[in-house]
Amino acid sequence: MFGTLKKLLNKNDTREAKREDPPLNSNPNFLTDPKKINILLQEIEEESPLCTISFKDKSEEFSSSILDIQLENKKIIIDELLPKHGNDYISPESTLKLSTIHNGIRLAFQLNNIKQDSSRGIAFYKADIPNRIYYPQRRSSPRIQLTSLNIPFSGTSQGSQLYIRGYIFDISRGGIGVVLQNNKARIQRGDLIKNCQITLDDSAVTFDLTARFIKNSSGSEKIQIGGYFDNLSSKHQKKLERFVATLEREEIRKRKDN
Repeated sequence: MFGTLKKLLNKNDTREAKREDPPLNSNPNFLTDPKKINILLQEIEEESPLCTISFKDKSEEFSSSILDIQLENKKIIIDELLPKHGNDYISPESTLKLSTIHNGIRLAFQLNNIKQDSSRGIAFYKADIPNRIYYPQRRSSPRIQLTSLNIPFSGTSQGSQLYIRGYIFDISRGGIGVVLQNNKARIQRGDLIKNCQITLDDSAVTFDLTARFIKNSSGSEKIQIGGYFDNLSSKHQKKLERFVATLEREEIRKRKDN
């Protein structure tokens, strides 16, 4: 499972300092202090949000997630790309842009010196920790809490054939993150969850979900599962995109109001 992969990747779990306000003579849109960059990346890795990967010479965008931050090696580990043909575009000479949302703020940085590796037959990539991150920090900008929408999730673990239920805490055009009360279904990274269903704007969306990270909630039996959509019909894909676009517009509106 995801926790085992983290151990195999020799995770350094050091949390050394708290983020401070940037100096007055620095560009507030970019984070360049190495210590603050490390802290920010560790925070993102802990939250395990779905990330968007883009190439300079490609119009198509891909999904991935941050698996680990190796401070001792100055490396960032990301999951393989979905759709899978995006992995064919990656080479050591590639420069990728990773973007995601943290604390309600969209951030982005480049990935350089990319090398492929694998664990238990599942591919992942190592890249250099970036020397700067585009992160226009606004303290009054609220974080989008998707859990407040109380969107239920259900599906069946292909491995154990057990029915599972939970709720969504994260959503994108490429996948979702869900919270389950427990992991009795013994879902592991790479497993397929079949016949999944969520309801968006009073309309059901069905799909399969490939689990890409598993995380236990501290002091609780609850677990977080993040995964990518599979077998999503074009009709439901369009419905999903409209829903996500609405959330994005609401986020932009909130930022302007603040």
